[in-house]
Amino acid sequence: MKRISGGVLMAAGALGFYLFALHARVPQDAGLDALAPVRALGARYPADVLLFLGGLWGVGLGFVLVAAPRSGGGGRVARAHLLNALLLVSTLFAAWVGSAAGKEARVVAAFGTAALAQIAVGLILLVLSFFERPKGVVPLLLGTVAFLGGATVGVLAFLWGGA
Repeated sequence: MKRISGGVLMAAGALGFYLFALHARVPQDAGLDALAPVRALGARYPADVLLFLGGLWGVGLGFVLVAAPRSGGGGRVARAHLLNALLLVSTLFAAWVGSAAGKEARVVAAFGTAALAQIAVGLILLVLSFFERPKGVVPLLLGTVAFLGGATVGVLAFLWGGA
């Protein structure tokens, strides 16, 4: 069942990338530049960023489900911590694209507020994942690195006012 769900998520992620490429406002002189939609990211904010991140998440989660071993093992809290940390990084990326494109401040602030909430949840999950038995070492390490990096960027951006 995990492999079927992973295949469906990968197909949905590919559809998200396709819709992102169609939705992106690419300059006419771009020619056959494959990265032109990524360079135009933020022109139709937040829809293009959400389509791009949806494609990334669909393909990424689908690949993890397809490649994951059948046994559940341990580390459920650590996996939730890793998922929260990746969501934090994605939310910060969406806020950064909107800020760099000079889009409406309320929408960018909504992504920033969501990132601050994910930092608070991430702290709780980090503490819980250290005391979890059996430990999920790989998700704990990856989640901690992603969380600490994202939390540092988020707190510094909040303190400096996004400048």
